[in-house]
Amino acid sequence: MKRILISLIALAMTFSNAMAQNYGPEENTFSFMGLFGMNISNMHYKNQPGMELDPKAGLHLGVRAEYVLPACHGTFVNAGLEYTMKGGRDRFEVNLDDMVGIGGTYIARPCYISLPIHIGYRYEVLDVLGVYADFGPYFAVGTNGKFRTKYDDFSDDETESIFKKEDGMRAYKRFDCGLGFRIGAEYAQHYNFILGFDWGLTDMYTQDMKHVQYLLGNKDASCKNFCASLSFGYRF
Repeated sequence: MKRILISLIALAMTFSNAMAQNYGPEENTFSFMGLFGMNISNMHYKNQPGMELDPKAGLHLGVRAEYVLPACHGTFVNAGLEYTMKGGRDRFEVNLDDMVGIGGTYIARPCYISLPIHIGYRYEVLDVLGVYADFGPYFAVGTNGKFRTKYDDFSDDETESIFKKEDGMRAYKRFDCGLGFRIGAEYAQHYNFILGFDWGLTDMYTQDMKHVQYLLGNKDASCKNFCASLSFGYRF
């Protein structure tokens, strides 16, 4: 057992020395990155039979500030401020007795200002190419958004706000938080291509909506956000 422990310590010291040779303290430890891209998002409903939405495309844009920790061999922390569109959509068909069915599309599109705070690690594959991954929480506040029902046979739509009270009740909370994970590649210390995932941990239903779901027989119903994103970023 003692030999195994000594071997593990020696291996860790060797690994640390190798990393130290590959990485020195970076000269520019603080930088900004502007980014924009596309979301593929969905809203996951629990304990609501038949309530399953399809993914919906949206956009996001924002800026992130990054600080590389000196002498930590590629470890960094970053924080951002981003505007992002989330939500989902569903195709439906309603049959009215012997009449022709009425079809349409139901769309939920909440939009947020999001603050992600991540810690990550970067590795330089080549002099002009680096790869990295970061992970951490995000905190978001809803700014605007709509529930929308678009009927195939009618020119008018029914719209209502997601975050504001409609008919004395409010369906969704404005505040959301969760965990995010990103992997990316950077070319020439400026151009970034990033794939990200955000898992919402907050139940977005207000007490008003939970009460409605309870009356419908859906006990402990909940709704949470999920979002995958593809971004292009430029580091200044």
